This record gives sequence, structure tokens and C-alpha cells, in this order.
Amino acid sequence: MSLQGNALIGQSGGPTIVINASLVGAIEAAEKHSEIDRFFGAVHGLTGVLNEQMIDLFREDDDLIRKMRYTPSAALGTCRLKATEEDLNRCMEVFKAHDIRYFFYNGGNDSQLVCHLISELAKGSDWDMQVIGIPKTIDNDLAITDNCPGFGSAGRYAAWAVQCAARDAMAFGNAEVLEVMGRDAGWLTGATQCGRREDWMGPHLVYLPEVTVDPDKFVADCQDVYDEYGYLVVAVSEGFNFGESEVATTSEELDEFGHARLGGVAEALAKMVEKTVGVRCRFDKLGNLQRAFSPCMSKVDSDEAYAVGQDAVNRAVAGETDIMITIQRLNSDPFEFETETTSLMSVADVTKEVPEDWINEEQNGVTDEFIEYAMPLVSGAAVELPEGLPNYPVFQKHFVDSKLQPYERKK
Repeated sequence: MSLQGNALIGQSGGPTIVINASLVGAIEAAEKHSEIDRFFGAVHGLTGVLNEQMIDLFREDDDLIRKMRYTPSAALGTCRLKATEEDLNRCMEVFKAHDIRYFFYNGGNDSQLVCHLISELAKGSDWDMQVIGIPKTIDNDLAITDNCPGFGSAGRYAAWAVQCAARDAMAFGNAEVLEVMGRDAGWLTGATQCGRREDWMGPHLVYLPEVTVDPDKFVADCQDVYDEYGYLVVAVSEGFNFGESEVATTSEELDEFGHARLGGVAEALAKMVEKTVGVRCRFDKLGNLQRAFSPCMSKVDSDEAYAVGQDAVNRAVAGETDIMITIQRLNSDPFEFETETTSLMSVADVTKEVPEDWINEEQNGVTDEFIEYAMPLVSGAAVELPEGLPNYPVFQKHFVDSKLQPYERKK
């Protein structure tokens, strides 16, 4: 059933290089549907919904919208907010006050859970609306979908960065440990191995958070590699762990969702390598550039991100709700895909880990099957970007008038 009214979209969680391609896909699709009167963007995700901080996207310049497709990070602003029951009820008040009949949330596991909870609340209320999740995460850990928009470009950056660091380590005959994002799933760290075309090339050792590493074997592997090649490059997920070993790689501080803040594993392992292997060992943390370095924007990744944004709007207007848009791989060489759907409940707060049989027997690298899966996403054609330094656009931000009393959130 098609509904007449306004639409609202928000961006959530860690941004990606292509997240705005999904936003632009949704805007351009919405412009073609007479059922959507106005299309709002929530400033800083769910926080913007709660505080009625919304901008009118239909009032933005068309040329700016086109350029926004190739602009990294969240143009609307993002947030990491664990919604309470009171928050969700406030969202429904905002939807009703602003005649919002279509809600789209672009994010990962936690964001899809928020979508599902809002959808369930709407079904039990007197307010008809369609709620659809748009996938996004560099971690590539959403279930059901073949891959997640954001992963391909981040994987390209990680693989490229490790290759560059490897050349530096080789020049000096040193060791290098590089820390890659990934708390529970090692897709991004595994993608660094896509750049290793010959055995002597780095990364020589790749450790995913799906594996509990034996400290003695780690040292032995490092020693063997250095003895054979005269230098050593190790790529590790930030979620790397030695099990009950005393090597600390997590912080006592927690994030908004109760997860321990990660970081420092590369430094800890570098010190360990330097002490045991007896060679100078540098360390680097790839950091936020993994999700923001637009020169590594993959065309496949950008096309996927745009497509899921478009399809979300088209399906919502056609009457579908409580779903997330997914990507179905049709072919790997050349890469071809189509968009499909899955229920929000099937992906909400669910983590897709790297399959056990895609991790090598030594548990210090990934298999050919992993490389065959990741290579079309990571190493395909790059998006053609303007020459020179970037001049990224920003929204003009025509704010929507507030209609409710200010919201005081209980922490």
C-alpha cells in the first residue's frame, strides 16, 4: 500500500567512503515519487530525530547533490546512540508531527535493530508508515547480504596502505605491525592479503579476531618469516586476542553500546616482536582513513551504495516495510550484482564472521576462497575523481521548523 506524506533518512554509526552515495540514491529516487511530498534528512542520525533537527533535502541544489555522491563520510552527520523505549516513543511523536510516512536508516547491525524496533512500534500504533534499513559498514559483518557498501573501498585502502608500509619495511630490513579496524569480524583485515601477489610480499601474517592466537606460535611465525624474507609485515584486527594472555589490547572504557574500546594491539605486538625476534619493529594504526580516504573509492562499492539507497525508497513507496536492502552477487568476473531484501529481524544485532574454512590452517592468513570473494570488491576500477585537491560540498541545511517541545533525554 502506498502512503502519501513525507520521508526521513538518517545516517548512523561509523561513516564510510561511499555512505553518501546511498543518500544520493535515496534522494534521486524520492524525487520521482509523487507519494513523497518532502524528504527530510536527520542531522546526526537518531539524535536529530529526537531533537527535530532535520533539513529539507528537496531544497538542496541539484549540482550539490550530484557532487555529494562522491564525498566521503556522513554528509548529514552521524551518531552512536543506543535507543531506549522512551527514545523510540519520541521518534513516533516526531513522525506524526511531521507527517513522516517513510523512514530510512543507513547503518550497520545496531542501526538495523533500531529500524526493526521502530517498525514494530509503528505496526502497533495508529500511524501507518514504512521502515527500511539501508546497509552500510566497512566491517562487512551484516548477515544475509553478499557484502556491505563501504567494505570494498575500505578494503582497497587497507590493502594499499599495507603494501606501501611493506615496501618501507623491506627497504630497511625491519618488521612492521599494522592495526586494521574490526572488533569481531576480520573481513577488512583479511582484505589486506589481496595485495600480496607473491610469497615474499607483505602482509606475511594476517590475524583475524575470529582466531584466538597462541603467543608462542605467533612469535615462532614471526621469526620464521623474518628468517626467510629478511623483513616482516603483520596485519592484525583491532579485535586480535591472545585469549587469557596478559597482553592487553582493550581499554577499560566502554562505548555507547557497552563495547570495550579497542586500540593499541599493533603497539603491543610490535614491542613483543622487537623483544623476541630481535629486530626493530614499527607499528601503525590505519585509523579513520580506512573509512574516509576517497581516492580509494571503489566503483563497485559506490555503485552498490547508490543502488541500495535507490531501492530502499522504491520498495517503501511500493508498500514494503520492516526490511533491509541486500546485495546479491550474480557474477565475480566481471562483478555483477542485484539488490534484494531480508527481514530486519534477520540482520538486527547479528554479526557475520569470516567463515572458519576461509581462514588458513595455520590461522595466520586467509584462503584462496576469501581472496576470490574479496578481490572484485577491493581491486576493481576506482571511481574517477576530479584532478587536484578535493573541494567537498556541504549541505545548505534548510532546517525544518520544530513542532514539539524540546526533548530531554534520560541517560
